[in-house]
Amino acid sequence: MANINLLPWREELRQEKQRQFLSVLGLVAILGVVVGWSIYSFYDNQLDNQRTRNKFLQTEIQKLNSKIKEIQTLEKERLELVERMNLIQDLQKSRPQIVHVFDEIVSNIPEGVNLASVERKGDALVFNGIAESSPRVSKFMRNISTSTWLQLGPLETISGDRDSGANRKKFLLRTKISSPSANDEVKQ
Repeated sequence: MANINLLPWREELRQEKQRQFLSVLGLVAILGVVVGWSIYSFYDNQLDNQRTRNKFLQTEIQKLNSKIKEIQTLEKERLELVERMNLIQDLQKSRPQIVHVFDEIVSNIPEGVNLASVERKGDALVFNGIAESSPRVSKFMRNISTSTWLQLGPLETISGDRDSGANRKKFLLRTKISSPSANDEVKQ
């Protein structure tokens, strides 16, 4: 039998397969690096886009916050103006009221009653005076009860005047200021 040496051929085939393996391995490594770099670039680009959007949103939020603060200050100023307008309207409505109240006081004081002081506390009036007799105080109270601008309150004190020998009476009477329209609404 003839003796054939197949070793060099096998050695060449093995080296060829090893070169192919190494070249495929190199291609796979290069392909892996390219794919890895592509994925990294894609996600880095996505991160940059998201950062840009976040920055844009932050600036818009800051702008909106400043606008909200401005709106709140404007709303506060508007409420203050509305309160002022309401106060001015109330003052305009009640301006003639004190004139009517003084007119009612003058027209309702009977003869023989002298007022020492009239004190106003909010809507309340406190009459401090001297009357010639108790029936005169009663008449004053009846007159007030029929008044359209005054509501009768309690007679706090009535006492004899010790300084004079006459039958004079000191009194302290409380009333409340009201407008005729408020009285009409209560009656209805």
